[in-house]
Amino acid sequence: MAGAFDQFRIRRMAEADLDPLLVIEQYSFPTPWKRSMYESDIDANRHARFFVIETKDQHELVGYIGSWFIYDEAHIGTIATKQEYRGRRIAEQLIAYTAFQGIQEGIAYIVLEVRVSNEAAITLYERLGFTQVGLRKRYYTDTQEDALLMTCRDMEGMARRLDIEEVPDER
Repeated sequence: MAGAFDQFRIRRMAEADLDPLLVIEQYSFPTPWKRSMYESDIDANRHARFFVIETKDQHELVGYIGSWFIYDEAHIGTIATKQEYRGRRIAEQLIAYTAFQGIQEGIAYIVLEVRVSNEAAITLYERLGFTQVGLRKRYYTDTQEDALLMTCRDMEGMARRLDIEEVPDER
């Protein structure tokens, strides 16, 4: 394990995570997801792969990712990091863990949409090996903003970025 992540661990998201998660959500997105959206994915969607990173000592939720594994694709629908933990590779670890899990389930690539105005996220995704493959016009209904469609096919390379301890799934 890399020293930078000794204080963190990653695990599957649970309903008990939703209160702190929704606080991060409010600060991260102009139109946050509703609690019910997370609940339905966590409880009933067999395609959903939702993970959180928390501190080991205080169990403070510092970041999360929500994706769906369908056929050979992992589609990232949401990802966010708590403000004071940004710039510490939390999002990278969440994506790397999604790739790691995806490889085990036969996933060939990851796809996501990102607002064209979100330059920080676009820079991060490109640094991680995502490429722009399309544009979805007026994709975001709240602002009518376009979304870049990005994909990463180097699942092995992405998974090798994983430096964080996993908590075994208790399901």
